[in-house]
Amino acid sequence: MTFADPYRTVPEAARLLREGGLLAFSAETPLHFICWNCETNSVDDTLHETYFDHRQSVDASSVCFSLPYGAWIELFRRSGFIIEDLIELRPPIDARSTYTEFVSYEWARKWPAEHIWRVRRSDSAL
Repeated sequence: MTFADPYRTVPEAARLLREGGLLAFSAETPLHFICWNCETNSVDDTLHETYFDHRQSVDASSVCFSLPYGAWIELFRRSGFIIEDLIELRPPIDARSTYTEFVSYEWARKWPAEHIWRVRRSDSAL
């Protein structure tokens, strides 16, 4: 979902899934994007963008989409999904990672950099 417009992909997933079908995906959190510091090319402890207005980030190599949580919920409901779970990932205390280029372990212990949505197509969808 990170690299595709959710306003196109979520309704399409609802169209393709059978009743009761599960859509599960991971993506970067809105916090990751609004704490992105363009000067250091990493996240930090400062809010650099407004939460409610952020929808996508564009750089020289990619486009990344991220919605505020309320916008996700509205989109899922409008597309006929029931939200089963939102898992905000947090590394365990003793975790070690080689993925520290953009998000530090310390930052990810304080705020979720990634999350997992689990939504199911309702029987009355579409």
